[in-house]
Amino acid sequence: MSGFGPWHCLEAGAGPPVLLLHGLGACSFSWRELLPRLAPRFHLLAPDLPAHGATPAAATPDFRLQTLAAGLLTLLDRRGVATCAVVGNSLGGGLAVLLAAQAPARVAALALLAPAVMVRRYPLLFQPLRLPLLGRLTALALGPWIVPLGLKLAYHRQELLTPEVVAGYAPTFRPLANRLGLMRLARENDPWPPEEVRRLLARIHQPVSLIWGREDRILPASQATELQALLPQAELHLLPQVGHAPQEEAPEATAEILIAFLAAAGKNDT
Repeated sequence: MSGFGPWHCLEAGAGPPVLLLHGLGACSFSWRELLPRLAPRFHLLAPDLPAHGATPAAATPDFRLQTLAAGLLTLLDRRGVATCAVVGNSLGGGLAVLLAAQAPARVAALALLAPAVMVRRYPLLFQPLRLPLLGRLTALALGPWIVPLGLKLAYHRQELLTPEVVAGYAPTFRPLANRLGLMRLARENDPWPPEEVRRLLARIHQPVSLIWGREDRILPASQATELQALLPQAELHLLPQVGHAPQEEAPEATAEILIAFLAAAGKNDT
């Protein structure tokens, strides 16, 4: 598809392809703990979405989720990947659902880590970006200083919030173009209304694994049971003492769940 510039993408491992999609304001750095655990078994693709990490905001014509999903298909085409499993956290989980619904032949299985599907409202940190005048002022004022605040909200285990982790997420918020891109992403996408959620999920027939932190303060774990009720084929894993990013706070448990799930999904697909 034309209109998409190259997206920065980490690539590791060999085996069945797995696409890893990060959350809003994050980047491929969020998969740093899973990459070495999954790479011996899978071919991993971890892109930075436009205006995140090392992918510039100009790499997409707009920031609607449908456009970003089309950009992911372009990325897969450029790498010769016909079908893959998709693992998505938060915003990446919502994108994974959209991708599976719109291009079911391209998605073999879905692993959703606290996905942004049953969202009622944007996280407080990003709500000002949606406002007509305040949104641009917020984008101008944003910077790497916001990273520790966001991580404190996302992490249950605050001892994991190290200077190295803060530094890993800072690049997203340095360029003004990225911050304006985040503003556009927040403005161009409203939370899906319940009827749209039901319509989308009714089109999901792939195997699904739901992984959620019991202490998630951004998307409460109560959403997990609501989502499972609409995805009867989904297995559900609630992880204790874990917040919004299971892949970072409980990488060993998350990797074990993913390896077992993806192996079983692969067998069922053959």
